[in-house]
Amino acid sequence: MLQLFVDMIERVGFLIALAFAFSRSRWMRSYMSYQGNRTYQWRFLFFFTAYAILATYSGVTVSDYTYRPAPWIGEVSPTAAIANARTVGVVIAGLLGGVKSGLIVGVAAGLHRYSLGGFVAVACMIAPILQGVLAGLCRNAFKKRFRKVSSIQLAFLVGFMAESLQMALILVLAKPWGDALNLVSLIGLPQTLANSIGVALYFVLYNTMEREEDRIGAEHAHKALQIADMTMPLWRLEFEKAVREIAKVLNEEMKAVGAFFSKNGSAWVAEGRKTKHWIDLFIHIPNQRPIGQFRLYFEREQDDNPSRRRMLSSLAGLLSQQYAFVESERQSQLLADAEIRSLQAQMNPHFLFNVLNTVKSFIRTKPEEARQMVMHLSKFLRKNMSHSNQRMITIRDEYELVMSYLSLIKSRLGDQMEFYAEIDERLLDHQIPPFTIQPLVENAIVHGIKNRKGIGVIKLIVKEELDDGKLHARITVEDNGVGLETARLQSHEEHAGMALRNIEQRLLYHYGREHPLEIESKSGEGTKIRFWVR
Repeated sequence: MLQLFVDMIERVGFLIALAFAFSRSRWMRSYMSYQGNRTYQWRFLFFFTAYAILATYSGVTVSDYTYRPAPWIGEVSPTAAIANARTVGVVIAGLLGGVKSGLIVGVAAGLHRYSLGGFVAVACMIAPILQGVLAGLCRNAFKKRFRKVSSIQLAFLVGFMAESLQMALILVLAKPWGDALNLVSLIGLPQTLANSIGVALYFVLYNTMEREEDRIGAEHAHKALQIADMTMPLWRLEFEKAVREIAKVLNEEMKAVGAFFSKNGSAWVAEGRKTKHWIDLFIHIPNQRPIGQFRLYFEREQDDNPSRRRMLSSLAGLLSQQYAFVESERQSQLLADAEIRSLQAQMNPHFLFNVLNTVKSFIRTKPEEARQMVMHLSKFLRKNMSHSNQRMITIRDEYELVMSYLSLIKSRLGDQMEFYAEIDERLLDHQIPPFTIQPLVENAIVHGIKNRKGIGVIKLIVKEELDDGKLHARITVEDNGVGLETARLQSHEEHAGMALRNIEQRLLYHYGREHPLEIESKSGEGTKIRFWVR
């Protein structure tokens, strides 16, 4: 019995070493996690099925109450049996893959054992099936790590129960019963102990591998945070310069041979060279189109491993959060700038002087119009202040701000200005950034129709149109003024350009569309500015 136990341990040791060698492969490690990657399930099943069959072939032939070591078993006589380590493969498959995996491997191993024959063939066919199911049911115990019992102790216990189940089946199903009893008396204890130790040994190695993964993961997490700390201030640079500097950091810190940044399918930044092995880091803001992606190239495929991919995926998330944070700050500043410019434009002494002077002249001659102007001024100032505290408002609110502003302006310009609005009422509740339409109308007046002879006409159009095959709201502000370039030359100021840049950057942030303002302007004919609302 002792010699049989030693022989069994030798075979189990060889099989455990073989399983551990294969478990070092990327696909096996990806699947073997308790929350494993199901992409590799068929490889996992194939490996442990082959493993269980190999364990059967490399067993020890037992007949006439003795055993005879052999390098390979091809057939079993009707009066013989096999002492083997098949249980090890089936139990490991169930513990790592669950009931389904344990059942599939058990069925394959059982049918193979039945094909070899012997008086215990039926019992040895059924046993692996039940062992696989038993191990699969015990999988949750490994995931939860019951109380103070380690996974190694649990593995030994499951192996012991599985092998004991096989011995019980032999006693119940094998005929003649006397031979079955003699067989179990001979191989029962050595095989049960050897296979239980084999399952436990595998999980000793597996736990070592998990600790190694944890150590590598901790190192990668530290590296990701270190890189994120280096890249945070870089996002405050201009976008193209920022991604160029970040690409340099990624290339150096990740020991890559190349780092590239692409946007909308075209390469913006190239650092180093390309190879056949790369990993992508996508930079995006939630609910918006991807901003772009960094692609890191490595010299060897070994550098592209699951642990590194997980780390780089986390790093991509950190970079995206950094970009979103910096852009949020930038948008807050842009909104503040828009508010300041709007208030400066409307609250400057000339504007107030003109409005109040008009009110003064109307008090005696047109008291009702004077009262209306005061109401419009109050409404305009109130909406200006309320919009400055919001990131998004409805088109309806922005339109009301425009009408308050025009009421004040038109009282001074009189018949020299006409305003037309074509608005689809279904779109009035669409959200847009504040101070987008009103500054465009203001530009049309100050830098357009104010400098032309005759009646100035401004049109505001809000309607649905097709964009990339989908219906979206499109807002258009057009005038019949002198044209944008002529207006800039005559005004000798950059106010119009600053306002347009501010609006464009805020639309780009919220909708992610390159060049969101579509500007058509002809000298002496007028200007048309449009943008999409998604």
